[in-house]
Amino acid sequence: MRTLSRLWADPAAGRIGPALAAALALACGAEESERFPELLFTSEPARQIQRFDASGRVVWSYPADTARDVWLLPNGNVLFPYSVSNGLDNAESGAMEVTPDKRVVWQFKTRGQVYSCQRMADGNTLIGATQQGKLLVVSPAGEVVRSFAIRNAAAGHGSMRNVRALPGGGFLVAEESARAAREYDAEGRLLREFKTPFPTYSAIRLPSGHTVTCGKTGIVEFDAEGRPVWELTSADVPELGMRWFAGLQVLPNGNLFICNAGGRVPFAEISREKKVVWRCDPARLQAGIGHGIQRLDVPGVPLK
Repeated sequence: MRTLSRLWADPAAGRIGPALAAALALACGAEESERFPELLFTSEPARQIQRFDASGRVVWSYPADTARDVWLLPNGNVLFPYSVSNGLDNAESGAMEVTPDKRVVWQFKTRGQVYSCQRMADGNTLIGATQQGKLLVVSPAGEVVRSFAIRNAAAGHGSMRNVRALPGGGFLVAEESARAAREYDAEGRLLREFKTPFPTYSAIRLPSGHTVTCGKTGIVEFDAEGRPVWELTSADVPELGMRWFAGLQVLPNGNLFICNAGGRVPFAEISREKKVVWRCDPARLQAGIGHGIQRLDVPGVPLK
């Protein structure tokens, strides 16, 4: 039996065809001599979760219709949400956990758009049921054990994007059409709001108590009192050809790894000095729209 690491590293274990793999490697400007950050990416044109290795090649993939969030779990499995046909006409949606050898070991099904999920510390799974305007907490048995409507519930498609569980039992929700990230307690009571100058896609609570948000036209960091203390706009990074900042991960060095959904550069690393320290090569971009990312070359639990 192959080990997990060999399953991940073996292109045959997640074959997508040599032509597409080569095209994606070229899309990101990956050269054999060039270090590429290992990562998971949700490719919507390919309808796949894709794992890139350190040479920029896709070494594993799994079919996923309209997946916009993704996690590599500590057990080596991959967790992601999906929405069949983007959840239109109340189509099937949900979340699933898949092993490196492509066995589905956990799945939750619902209806309408589902764009975000997260495995919680207690083993339950947080689901952002976008079309329903609800947060769902689902048990390992696949049962909804808690749910509540967010403040932006009536907005349907624009109600929310990434949702995250917070230490202590609360939740942080990027409520897109409200141009806000909102924090709720464990029972769904609104605690505070962070207003953003853009439709909001991601919100992350830092160990310092600050909150980093991103969305259509940039990134804003708020202090513990909710005051904006750092901001990045498209004018700061024109080389990225910003379309929509979506998936976001804060790296241990403080840099921000961003998924630029549909932009000239699909993902990039930006320093707090607003310098692009790494990017996919825009001259050969063919990767297409993707909203979810996770860097795999950094230690510890991802801050995303």
